Amino acid sequence: MLVVDEAASLGSAVVALLEVEGLRVRRFPDLAAAEAHQQGAGGPLPVLVVASNAHQSPSLTRWPQGSLRDAKLVIVGTRDPTLTSHGALHVIRLPLDPGRLLELVRQLARADPPSGP
Repeated sequence: MLVVDEAASLGSAVVALLEVEGLRVRRFPDLAAAEAHQQGAGGPLPVLVVASNAHQSPSLTRWPQGSLRDAKLVIVGTRDPTLTSHGALHVIRLPLDPGRLLELVRQLARADPPSGP
């Protein structure tokens, strides 16, 4: 699982939660770094979790055009009231429900690869 921490404190909390539950996590400061890692690592596309408490997420803007566009994307903490889950995009609002986030990422990690955003 790849975590992009656009909001460092939220990213730290998300990473800690996922690791405590035994999930393998790689943390990155931005989507470009996560893309570079995945290109070097190869293998199946991971679940991509973006911790962003802004109205607009740079990672969400870049995701459809980048090399991780076929990954399942979970945005945690967005302040954009119009952003909704659809296709490979999943939105988790604050306050964070840890059980819901864990259930979602486990479900996505087991699911078949998506066909696109």
